[in-house]
Amino acid sequence: MNKPEISIILPAIRQQWWDRFYDSILISTKRTFELIIVGPYPLTEKLQSLGNVKYVKDFGSPVRASNIAASLCEGKVVTWGGDDAWYLENTIDTHVDMLYSMGPETNNVVVAKYFEGQEGSIDRTTLQPDSYYLINNADCTRSPHIPDDWWIFNAGYLYREFFEFMGGWDCKFEANAMAHTDFAIRAQFMGANVKMSGIAHVCGDHMPGNSGDHMPISVSQIDNDIPLLQSKYRDQNWRTNVDMRIDMDNWKKAPPVWERRFKRK
Repeated sequence: MNKPEISIILPAIRQQWWDRFYDSILISTKRTFELIIVGPYPLTEKLQSLGNVKYVKDFGSPVRASNIAASLCEGKVVTWGGDDAWYLENTIDTHVDMLYSMGPETNNVVVAKYFEGQEGSIDRTTLQPDSYYLINNADCTRSPHIPDDWWIFNAGYLYREFFEFMGGWDCKFEANAMAHTDFAIRAQFMGANVKMSGIAHVCGDHMPGNSGDHMPISVSQIDNDIPLLQSKYRDQNWRTNVDMRIDMDNWKKAPPVWERRFKRK
Protein backbone atom coordinates (compact mmCIF):
# COMPACT_ATOMS: atom_id res chain seq x y z
CA MET A 1 0.00 0.00 0.00
CA ASN A 2 1.38 3.40 -0.98
CA LYS A 3 2.12 5.87 1.81
CA PRO A 4 0.54 9.33 1.69
CA GLU A 5 2.80 12.26 0.90
CA ILE A 6 1.39 14.49 3.65
CA SER A 7 0.25 13.68 7.20
CA ILE A 8 -2.10 16.21 8.81
CA ILE A 9 -2.43 16.07 12.60
CA LEU A 10 -5.70 17.20 14.19
CA PRO A 11 -6.36 17.13 17.96
CA ALA A 12 -10.09 17.68 17.93
CA ILE A 13 -13.27 18.14 19.99
CA ARG A 14 -15.60 20.03 17.61
CA GLN A 15 -17.31 17.32 15.54
CA GLN A 16 -19.48 19.89 13.80
CA TRP A 17 -16.44 21.29 11.97
CA TRP A 18 -14.58 18.11 11.06
CA ASP A 19 -16.21 17.64 7.65
CA ARG A 20 -15.45 21.29 6.84
CA PHE A 21 -11.82 20.76 7.83
CA TYR A 22 -11.50 17.67 5.61
CA ASP A 23 -13.20 19.36 2.65
CA SER A 24 -10.85 22.32 2.96
CA ILE A 25 -7.87 19.98 2.59
CA LEU A 26 -9.25 18.84 -0.75
CA ILE A 27 -9.14 22.36 -2.18
CA SER A 28 -5.73 23.05 -0.63
CA THR A 29 -3.73 20.12 -2.01
CA LYS A 30 -3.73 17.76 -4.96
CA ARG A 31 -1.22 15.51 -3.21
CA THR A 32 -2.04 12.31 -1.37
CA PHE A 33 -2.65 12.89 2.33
CA GLU A 34 -3.87 11.33 5.52
CA LEU A 35 -5.82 13.12 8.23
CA ILE A 36 -5.23 11.82 11.75
CA ILE A 37 -7.86 12.88 14.29
CA VAL A 38 -7.46 12.24 18.02
CA GLY A 39 -10.16 13.25 20.45
CA PRO A 40 -12.98 12.06 22.69
CA TYR A 41 -15.85 12.04 20.18
CA PRO A 42 -16.44 9.65 17.27
CA LEU A 43 -15.85 10.47 13.64
CA THR A 44 -18.67 11.86 11.56
CA GLU A 45 -20.45 9.46 9.25
CA LYS A 46 -18.65 10.98 6.27
CA LEU A 47 -15.17 10.63 7.77
CA GLN A 48 -15.84 7.06 8.86
CA SER A 49 -16.26 6.14 5.21
CA LEU A 50 -12.91 7.53 4.08
CA GLY A 51 -9.78 5.41 3.78
CA ASN A 52 -7.34 8.26 4.40
CA VAL A 53 -8.68 9.24 7.83
CA LYS A 54 -7.25 7.68 10.99
CA TYR A 55 -8.90 8.11 14.37
CA VAL A 56 -7.97 7.45 18.00
CA LYS A 57 -10.37 8.02 20.87
CA ASP A 58 -8.60 9.85 23.71
CA PHE A 59 -9.61 12.17 26.55
CA GLY A 60 -6.16 13.64 27.11
CA SER A 61 -4.90 17.19 26.61
CA PRO A 62 -4.58 18.68 23.12
CA VAL A 63 -0.80 18.15 23.22
CA ARG A 64 -1.15 14.51 24.25
CA ALA A 65 -3.69 14.06 21.44
CA SER A 66 -1.31 15.72 19.00
CA ASN A 67 1.57 13.40 19.86
CA ILE A 68 -0.64 10.32 19.67
CA ALA A 69 -1.59 11.44 16.16
CA ALA A 70 2.05 12.14 15.35
CA SER A 71 3.00 8.59 16.31
CA LEU A 72 0.67 7.33 13.55
CA CYS A 73 1.97 9.55 10.75
CA GLU A 74 3.21 7.81 7.60
CA GLY A 75 3.65 10.77 5.28
CA LYS A 76 6.90 12.30 4.08
CA VAL A 77 5.75 15.74 5.27
CA VAL A 78 4.00 16.51 8.54
CA THR A 79 1.76 19.47 9.37
CA TRP A 80 -0.95 20.18 11.93
CA GLY A 81 -4.18 22.09 12.33
CA GLY A 82 -7.08 22.98 14.58
CA ASP A 83 -10.70 22.00 14.11
CA ASP A 84 -11.82 25.61 14.42
CA ALA A 85 -9.84 26.35 11.24
CA TRP A 86 -9.99 25.55 7.54
CA TYR A 87 -7.39 25.52 4.79
CA LEU A 88 -7.31 28.05 1.98
CA GLU A 89 -7.18 27.15 -1.68
CA ASN A 90 -3.88 25.61 -2.86
CA THR A 91 -2.03 26.70 0.28
CA ILE A 92 -0.95 23.24 1.47
CA ASP A 93 0.63 22.62 -1.94
CA THR A 94 2.25 26.06 -1.94
CA HIS A 95 3.93 25.36 1.40
CA VAL A 96 5.01 21.83 0.52
CA ASP A 97 6.47 23.13 -2.75
CA MET A 98 8.35 25.73 -0.74
CA LEU A 99 9.68 23.06 1.62
CA TYR A 100 10.93 20.94 -1.28
CA SER A 101 12.53 23.97 -2.93
CA MET A 102 14.74 24.53 0.14
CA GLY A 103 16.83 21.48 -0.77
CA PRO A 104 17.19 17.86 0.34
CA GLU A 105 18.11 18.49 3.98
CA THR A 106 15.55 16.90 6.28
CA ASN A 107 15.93 19.63 8.91
CA ASN A 108 14.24 22.23 6.68
CA VAL A 109 11.03 23.79 8.01
CA VAL A 110 8.51 26.17 6.43
CA VAL A 111 6.51 28.39 8.80
CA ALA A 112 3.11 29.59 7.59
CA LYS A 113 0.97 32.58 8.48
CA TYR A 114 -2.75 32.44 9.25
CA PHE A 115 -5.85 34.57 9.49
CA GLU A 116 -7.41 34.39 12.94
CA GLY A 117 -10.08 36.02 15.04
CA GLN A 118 -13.03 35.51 17.29
CA GLU A 119 -15.93 33.57 15.85
CA GLY A 120 -17.48 35.35 12.89
CA SER A 121 -15.03 38.25 12.87
CA ILE A 122 -11.99 37.15 10.88
CA ASP A 123 -10.26 39.92 8.92
CA ARG A 124 -8.93 38.41 5.70
CA THR A 125 -7.73 41.71 4.27
CA THR A 126 -4.59 42.12 6.38
CA LEU A 127 -1.85 39.69 7.37
CA GLN A 128 0.30 40.12 10.45
CA PRO A 129 3.88 41.19 9.65
CA ASP A 130 6.64 38.58 9.73
CA SER A 131 7.78 39.88 13.13
CA TYR A 132 4.49 38.71 14.66
CA TYR A 133 5.67 35.10 14.24
CA LEU A 134 8.98 35.53 16.05
CA ILE A 135 9.38 33.97 19.50
CA ASN A 136 10.57 37.21 21.03
CA ASN A 137 7.64 39.21 19.67
CA ALA A 138 5.22 38.05 22.39
CA ASP A 139 5.57 38.77 26.09
CA CYS A 140 4.67 35.22 27.08
CA THR A 141 7.31 33.55 24.89
CA ARG A 142 10.04 36.20 24.96
CA SER A 143 13.41 35.41 26.54
CA PRO A 144 16.66 37.39 26.63
CA HIS A 145 18.42 34.08 26.01
CA ILE A 146 16.60 33.22 22.75
CA PRO A 147 17.91 34.60 19.42
CA ASP A 148 15.68 37.35 18.04
CA ASP A 149 15.42 35.70 14.62
CA TRP A 150 13.93 32.40 15.84
CA TRP A 151 10.36 31.61 14.78
CA ILE A 152 7.33 30.13 16.50
CA PHE A 153 5.98 26.94 14.91
CA ASN A 154 2.24 27.50 15.42
CA ALA A 155 1.80 26.59 11.76
CA GLY A 156 4.49 24.67 9.97
CA TYR A 157 5.51 22.06 7.42
CA LEU A 158 8.47 19.78 7.99
CA TYR A 159 9.78 16.33 7.19
CA ARG A 160 8.49 13.51 9.36
CA GLU A 161 12.05 12.22 9.70
CA PHE A 162 13.16 15.39 11.47
CA PHE A 163 9.95 15.64 13.51
CA GLU A 164 10.47 12.13 14.84
CA PHE A 165 14.17 12.79 15.39
CA MET A 166 13.14 15.63 17.74
CA GLY A 167 10.52 13.48 19.49
CA GLY A 168 7.54 15.66 18.65
CA TRP A 169 5.86 17.85 21.23
CA ASP A 170 6.49 17.75 24.96
CA CYS A 171 3.31 16.58 26.67
CA LYS A 172 4.19 18.36 29.90
CA PHE A 173 2.48 21.20 28.06
CA GLU A 174 -1.31 20.93 27.80
CA ALA A 175 -2.47 23.36 25.10
CA ASN A 176 -0.74 23.52 21.75
CA ALA A 177 0.54 27.10 21.50
CA MET A 178 3.35 26.87 24.06
CA ALA A 179 4.14 23.27 23.09
CA HIS A 180 4.64 24.45 19.52
CA THR A 181 6.99 27.18 20.71
CA ASP A 182 8.93 24.72 22.87
CA PHE A 183 9.33 22.44 19.86
CA ALA A 184 10.40 25.42 17.76
CA ILE A 185 13.14 26.37 20.21
CA ARG A 186 14.46 22.85 20.50
CA ALA A 187 14.36 22.33 16.73
CA GLN A 188 16.15 25.59 15.94
CA PHE A 189 18.79 24.83 18.54
CA MET A 190 19.32 21.49 16.80
CA GLY A 191 19.91 23.24 13.49
CA ALA A 192 16.50 23.52 11.85
CA ASN A 193 16.69 25.70 8.75
CA VAL A 194 13.48 27.75 8.87
CA LYS A 195 11.81 29.73 6.10
CA MET A 196 8.87 32.07 6.70
CA SER A 197 6.47 31.64 3.79
CA GLY A 198 4.79 35.01 4.19
CA ILE A 199 1.52 33.37 3.15
CA ALA A 200 -1.58 32.45 5.17
CA HIS A 201 -2.52 28.79 4.84
CA VAL A 202 -5.64 28.71 7.04
CA CYS A 203 -8.42 30.79 8.55
CA GLY A 204 -9.23 30.04 12.17
CA ASP A 205 -11.70 31.36 14.68
CA HIS A 206 -12.12 30.75 18.38
CA MET A 207 -14.17 31.80 21.34
CA PRO A 208 -12.59 34.69 23.26
CA GLY A 209 -10.85 34.33 26.62
CA ASN A 210 -12.54 31.94 29.01
CA SER A 211 -15.81 31.71 27.08
CA GLY A 212 -17.31 28.49 25.77
CA ASP A 213 -15.07 25.57 24.88
CA HIS A 214 -11.98 27.79 24.87
CA MET A 215 -11.87 28.12 28.65
CA PRO A 216 -9.72 25.02 29.37
CA ILE A 217 -7.20 26.20 26.76
CA SER A 218 -6.97 29.67 28.25
CA VAL A 219 -6.67 28.40 31.83
CA SER A 220 -4.05 25.77 30.99
CA GLN A 221 -1.88 28.32 29.24
CA ILE A 222 -1.98 30.68 32.21
CA ASP A 223 -1.69 28.08 34.96
CA ASN A 224 0.72 25.60 33.38
CA ASP A 225 2.06 26.21 29.90
CA ILE A 226 3.38 29.77 30.01
CA PRO A 227 5.05 29.29 33.42
CA LEU A 228 6.61 26.04 32.15
CA LEU A 229 7.94 27.62 28.97
CA GLN A 230 9.36 30.60 30.84
CA SER A 231 10.98 28.43 33.51
CA LYS A 232 12.81 26.55 30.77
CA TYR A 233 13.95 29.33 28.45
CA ARG A 234 14.38 32.34 30.70
CA ASP A 235 17.13 30.34 32.38
CA GLN A 236 20.43 31.50 30.93
CA ASN A 237 21.67 27.91 31.07
CA TRP A 238 18.75 26.45 29.09
CA ARG A 239 21.05 25.20 26.32
CA THR A 240 22.58 22.69 28.72
CA ASN A 241 19.59 22.14 31.03
CA VAL A 242 16.87 21.37 28.46
CA ASP A 243 16.51 17.98 26.77
CA MET A 244 16.42 18.99 23.10
CA ARG A 245 15.38 15.58 21.82
CA ILE A 246 12.62 13.76 23.65
CA ASP A 247 10.77 10.46 23.40
CA MET A 248 7.97 10.38 20.79
CA ASP A 249 6.03 8.27 23.27
CA ASN A 250 6.23 10.90 26.01
CA TRP A 251 2.44 11.26 25.62
CA LYS A 252 2.11 8.06 27.66
CA LYS A 253 3.26 10.00 30.74
CA ALA A 254 0.52 12.62 30.35
CA PRO A 255 -2.83 12.04 32.12
CA PRO A 256 -5.24 10.01 29.96
CA VAL A 257 -8.07 12.30 31.08
CA TRP A 258 -7.53 16.06 30.82
CA GLU A 259 -9.44 17.22 33.85
CA ARG A 260 -9.60 20.85 32.81
CA ARG A 261 -12.11 19.71 30.18
CA PHE A 262 -13.25 16.25 31.28
CA LYS A 263 -14.08 15.08 34.76
CA ARG A 264 -13.02 11.63 35.82
CA LYS A 265 -15.89 9.28 36.52
